[in-house]
Amino acid sequence: MTRLKIGLKIVERAGFDEKLLNFIKRDLTPHLFTIYDLQCERENTRIWVLEEDDEVRGYLLNWKPLDSWIIEVDDIDHAEVLLSHVAPEKGSMIIDPRLLRIIERNVEPIEIHNWILMKVEKGEEMLVDFNDVVKLSINHTDKLYDLYKLWPAGSRSKAYIENWIKKLPVFGLFEGDKLVSASGLLARSSYGGVIGGVFTHPKYRGRGYASKVVSAATNYILRESGLSALYLFSNNSIALRLYKKLGYKVHSRRMFIKFQRMKR
Repeated sequence: MTRLKIGLKIVERAGFDEKLLNFIKRDLTPHLFTIYDLQCERENTRIWVLEEDDEVRGYLLNWKPLDSWIIEVDDIDHAEVLLSHVAPEKGSMIIDPRLLRIIERNVEPIEIHNWILMKVEKGEEMLVDFNDVVKLSINHTDKLYDLYKLWPAGSRSKAYIENWIKKLPVFGLFEGDKLVSASGLLARSSYGGVIGGVFTHPKYRGRGYASKVVSAATNYILRESGLSALYLFSNNSIALRLYKKLGYKVHSRRMFIKFQRMKR
């Protein structure tokens, strides 16, 4: 175990407590995945919480099925303490760009992508008409799988897609029998939700379909909470304009890193 400074301690939590929730509530947007994982994916999730003087100063969370990690801290030094204590072996991680130097000292990045985190709060949305958008069922698994095969960034196994549709709402737009655009929820709770998997068939772009499926997903989230968020690549200016038209605002810059443990 890492030797900690006086006043610091790391505790592996089984779920929320008041101190962790107070830390998260200061700014819900970057914590929406964490909230969902701790509420709905507890058996697949581990979280290590860093406390100083009996207050939460940060955490490191791991969602085991895809080896996904999230780190949120008050201070850059707190990130190094958590990474040294937990020592992640591999996977992907969402980080604040300020932490990149610390991350690179503790793990070896294989890929680094610049992301933008956007949000819209209830009452600020400017959604388009989405009456022709359908909430997908497991009977649509093959069609969603076939659509995502055209999008390397969204490629997932058929089993993963079926499980996604079972757990969380996914919305699609059809031309005849063909699914041509889709968007779904990656996380949801009474605090807010995260939208992802936004993709339109290349032959059907420029018709406003992405705006429709994202509007459907956003409306679903805002019906049960006050906050919807999404991530996009920072160089995707088309998506940025689309989301802004729907009422989303830039919350912060983020980085998505795939990594493996350094050889020491």
